[in-house]
Amino acid sequence: MQDPYHQLSTWDDDNDVNCCKWNGVVCNNSTGHVHQLHLRGLSLRGQINSSLLNLKHLTHLDLILNNFKQTIPSFFGLFTKLELFNLSFAGFHGVIPHTIGNLSYLRTLDMAGFPNIVPAGHKNYYHTTTYGGYPDMEFAAHVSFPNLLQVDNLEWLSLLSGLENLNMNFVNLSRATNWVQVINTLPSLQHLRFQNCSLSYISPLSYLNITSLTLLDLSSNNFHSTEVPKWIFGLHNLHFLDLRNNSFIGPIPANSNATKLKYIDLSFNFLNSIVPSWLYSCIDLEFVILDYSFLTGAVPAGFTNLCKTRRLSLSNNNFQGNVSDLFGNISECFLETLEVLDLKFNQISGQLIDQLGEFKSFEHLNLNKNLLTGPIPASMGSVPSWFWNTWVLNLSHNHLHGEIPDFRGAAQFIYLSSNKLEGPLPQVGDALKELDLSNNSFYGGIAHFLCDETYPTYSLEILHLGENLLSGELPDCWNKWPSLRYLSLGNNQMHGSIPTSMGFLANLESLNLQNNRFSGKIPFAMHNCIKLVKMGLADNNLAGNIPAWIGTSLVELRILILRSNNMSGEISSEICQLSYLQILDLANNELSSGIPRCIHNITAMVIKRSLSDLFKLYGVEKSWYSYSFFNAGGFRESALIVKKGGKLEFDLSVNSLSGEIPNELTSLSELGSLNLSSNQLTGLIPENIGEMKQLESLDLSRNSLSGRIPSSLAFIFGLGYLDLSYNNLTGSIPDGTQLQSFNASSFVGNHLCGLPLTSNCSEGGIKEMNEKATEVEWFYVLLSLGYALGFSVVCTALVLKKAWRDACFGLLERMWISLTTST
Repeated sequence: MQDPYHQLSTWDDDNDVNCCKWNGVVCNNSTGHVHQLHLRGLSLRGQINSSLLNLKHLTHLDLILNNFKQTIPSFFGLFTKLELFNLSFAGFHGVIPHTIGNLSYLRTLDMAGFPNIVPAGHKNYYHTTTYGGYPDMEFAAHVSFPNLLQVDNLEWLSLLSGLENLNMNFVNLSRATNWVQVINTLPSLQHLRFQNCSLSYISPLSYLNITSLTLLDLSSNNFHSTEVPKWIFGLHNLHFLDLRNNSFIGPIPANSNATKLKYIDLSFNFLNSIVPSWLYSCIDLEFVILDYSFLTGAVPAGFTNLCKTRRLSLSNNNFQGNVSDLFGNISECFLETLEVLDLKFNQISGQLIDQLGEFKSFEHLNLNKNLLTGPIPASMGSVPSWFWNTWVLNLSHNHLHGEIPDFRGAAQFIYLSSNKLEGPLPQVGDALKELDLSNNSFYGGIAHFLCDETYPTYSLEILHLGENLLSGELPDCWNKWPSLRYLSLGNNQMHGSIPTSMGFLANLESLNLQNNRFSGKIPFAMHNCIKLVKMGLADNNLAGNIPAWIGTSLVELRILILRSNNMSGEISSEICQLSYLQILDLANNELSSGIPRCIHNITAMVIKRSLSDLFKLYGVEKSWYSYSFFNAGGFRESALIVKKGGKLEFDLSVNSLSGEIPNELTSLSELGSLNLSSNQLTGLIPENIGEMKQLESLDLSRNSLSGRIPSSLAFIFGLGYLDLSYNNLTGSIPDGTQLQSFNASSFVGNHLCGLPLTSNCSEGGIKEMNEKATEVEWFYVLLSLGYALGFSVVCTALVLKKAWRDACFGLLERMWISLTTST
């Protein structure tokens, strides 16, 4: 056994032969025998030697959180006096030996394995934090070790008749099909944890022998299309029940003996039922978690008569009815104890009522995505002590209207987006962490909000004020907001220059100022914002060159969007230093010169990497940005856009770029969209453009490209949009079902033949095509000459004939007077 961190430095019989003084060793005071060995969390490695059997009187062996990387030694079954045996997270792998069944004195057996790495979106939770003494089911920890422990059967467990606590979380029990019958032979069992054990079958029981059970965790298994077992609700001593994320089908049993429940989690199942009335009689319930369970019926008002409930979470169901049905007749004790109420994503209607102001302990209120209407009651800026002081308040995506007061209290997370709120922005306290007032009708300036002198600095990390009616200039006091990580003022009516104090936002990761009327240059001071992942300044009036410091200082950038501004000059080669860049959008500006040949240095667009490779390259903390702690998905920018189903984009369209398309551009093989349209590009389409296999959209239209269409283009099989129109391309369109599937409009305005165009590529077809092209050219030549001749005749007549000239100008004058008086 190896001790790389010298945690067992006291284990030295040369200096101290009394091993009872060694770290982790506990001896019996009377006999001096070693009874307990506590080696948890010491990062021990190597192999465990059988000489450990010399400790014949051992009753406690704790090896949790080490890294032995071996199978569980079968000689562990010879510690026949063991009462507590903890092997969890110790690096063991393979089949658990049946000899563990020889430990007949065991009261606690803890041998949890490591969770599997699972794809994003799978609800793989692990209990690593506690909430009021119970595991917090909202915390997900993806551990980077595979699930290596397994069993071939569980028959040996039935020999441990005195077992009280059994934890086999994340051990593969898929081969133990009779696990229910085995567990039912353990009459002393009080705690059973089989979380994420790959169980797929749960059999019925004709009689219950595990009536001492107080804690049952069967969460995150694979009980697909299996009804919730009725025997579970016959456990009359049960205090803690976790059946979440199992794909159980309903209904919840209508009757239950489990009336001593303090904690119940049935979330992420397909229960398709109403909340049974017996739950309302569980007077000790503290935590009720029924999210994502396809529950229906009226708002379950029966919970509001319970006196110990601290968390009531019923989100993402199909509850209906008026909010007054839920809050209209609340018990005093419910008002005293409730801390968390989550009813988001239901169909609850009506107006918020004054009774909401009577709660005493609220920390988290979420009514997001319901059908609430009307104003926020006047009693909630004044009377209730909790409403604007609650830790989390989420009323987003309703129909609330009216003005809101200042947030001067202890509130930390407030989300009121997508309502009909109006008026000036409220002022906030220095404790606030996240504020989302987006998609409302707030109006006026923001100087009173940003430059309030009440506090020297603020703790706000997320500020989302986008999609309102805010106006005026950006004030120059951003130095008061050093903690900002996400800032959105997009889609408002603001103007003026970007102030230099934005350079104080050293922690800023996402900047969104799009669709306003900001002007001037991007200030040099912003080169200090070195953590920026996204810079979104599209649809403004910004001018000047694209700053070279963007490429040299903002090296973390993944998203750079400057489209639809007045940016001019050339694209500097420094842009190529943004090796993580995945979206580059400079379209609709006044950029000139050529496309930098160093573009292949943007390696995120070049090299295909697996998800794990990207985590290694960028680090987990730099690979996925979900800024909000509570408003999941509300403020998210993926640093791995392509892995989320998005696509990498490169858009330089509608500029004045000239020169050839550099061959280096085709090395951006991970691009999903390339748009160089409406420029002045010349030369050939690069022959190896077909190497860009991920392209879904390609637009090279309205340039002066010449030569043939490269045959390799026909082999980009995922290409869904193509536009090569209005260039000087010649020859036949390459054969292949891919190019022939596009509309003819993708190729018009060239000298091309072949499908999907009507002109064929035979000798006659080519001659006819050339004749038509010549006819079109002569048509425009004659049209231009005719226009010039007619215009010169009219001008000559007006010069030579004064009467005509007076009549013409008199007509124009009368038209002008008529136009101005009518407006």
